[in-house]
Amino acid sequence: MKFLQALFILFTLNAAAQSDLGIGIATIKFTGNTVLNLYAAAYDKEPKQVIEFYLDEGTGTADIRNIETVEKWLKPEGFFLDYDQLIFRCKAEERFWIEIIVNNETGESYWIRKTKAVDLDTWDGFLKNAFMISRNSFPQEIKAQPNDAAKTIPFEGEDCFQVKSMKGDWIQIFTAPHCDDMDSPIKSGWIRWKEGNEILIDYF
Repeated sequence: MKFLQALFILFTLNAAAQSDLGIGIATIKFTGNTVLNLYAAAYDKEPKQVIEFYLDEGTGTADIRNIETVEKWLKPEGFFLDYDQLIFRCKAEERFWIEIIVNNETGESYWIRKTKAVDLDTWDGFLKNAFMISRNSFPQEIKAQPNDAAKTIPFEGEDCFQVKSMKGDWIQIFTAPHCDDMDSPIKSGWIRWKEGNEILIDYF
């Protein structure tokens, strides 16, 4: 089975991964002829690894060449297949280069050149633009303020939130307007989105 076809249409954050959260998220927009060169260090001349895409005529979607080899070391933050995007945690940034974590399980990282196909965002900005977020660490209560001692907001509905703001390990959430269950919406509440390097939410 082809690698991209074997992935979920929307890939969520891996709560079990303990790699560095880094400074934000790098989104790579790919096509059927994208070649992503990965370098051991910024300003290196020769890539250490290469991710080469091609257009699968059978499915009409992009896939990765030599996937049997690539999937042994490539375990990124996620794929958004509907939008032809490959998502990585960003570890560091220089003027023309970005260091990305290519394996969330081991923390292995490489450098890529900044191009128009690469979008770098902070975690704050990235989560604010997410279509939906939900808690993956239970029990985690929704608080009125960003601290554990704050009043708990009762909520028995299905998690379908968007992010209004971020304060350290906490994010301010509200029930997204596109959610099906609007009987008991959260107008404003706070949950932890991370604890150390552990992600406590899923995003879509």
